[in-house]
Amino acid sequence: MRRALLVVAVAAAVIVAVPAFAQLARRSAEREGGLTEMVRTEQRFAARALVVGWKQAFLEYFADDAVGFNGAQTAPAKSLLRKQPDPPKDLRILWEPRYGDIAASGDLGYLTGPVRTINPARNNGQPRHSIYASVWKRQPDGAFKVAMDMGVNTPGPVPFPGGMTRAPRADVYTGNATGPAASRSLRDTDAALTNAARSGQADAYRDHLAEGARLHRPDVMPLVGQAAIVAWLASQPAYASGESAFAETALSGDLGYTYGSYAMKGDPADHGFYVRVWTRGRDGVWRISLDVLQPQ
Repeated sequence: MRRALLVVAVAAAVIVAVPAFAQLARRSAEREGGLTEMVRTEQRFAARALVVGWKQAFLEYFADDAVGFNGAQTAPAKSLLRKQPDPPKDLRILWEPRYGDIAASGDLGYLTGPVRTINPARNNGQPRHSIYASVWKRQPDGAFKVAMDMGVNTPGPVPFPGGMTRAPRADVYTGNATGPAASRSLRDTDAALTNAARSGQADAYRDHLAEGARLHRPDVMPLVGQAAIVAWLASQPAYASGESAFAETALSGDLGYTYGSYAMKGDPADHGFYVRVWTRGRDGVWRISLDVLQPQ
């Protein structure tokens, strides 16, 4: 009798496990398809910029509610773009997505990659190198648009593996905390890290970095991985001040982004905004996948 009960229990466990496995497989496939769609949209965006110029292309591919940084304030990105002078016709900005990820729900993701800016009238036409990072959000009509875009200059061309690499995420959140609850959780985590950075950046970031985390800082080659990031931050000043201003998460609650302001100790001119992309593991903890400073 006990053996029969054991067989029944094992069978029941298999019946429960199969739907769960199928659900995970379906979410993985949806995530892969959403990432491909987002990457192709970024590629069309980059190609469009070569035809109509970067300003017009940005206006076409930015969301109406996209946010930009203007001095000490945030402002609608499209309004800031419209105030920019039209670029020279022979100025070319070439970029391509090489790394990123998307939420399991397929509505929010991020991409980054190398940028070359070529102006024939400057530096004998030699390219200026930088790296971009963009947050993409699916719109009500189903299309992806840029919600936020950041870029920093680099000392030289930024190397990436060939093709497009999806950020490693073996441990993806599958809990029920989504919507406003997920955004509040992310905002609280972001604010706690920003406050901790006032005592030292290395210790603040040490236990809050996801696998393969990236740190983008002006005039520095991107730092990748916890060891490299923490070692570099140990040589940097602590925050003099900082404020978490915004947090938004995907419908699935496993990916989100935040932004806020910062000022460094020892240099009144070193201030601006930060943007962080976060991913959430099965343990419910938010960890940084991408962190960018935009000095103002």
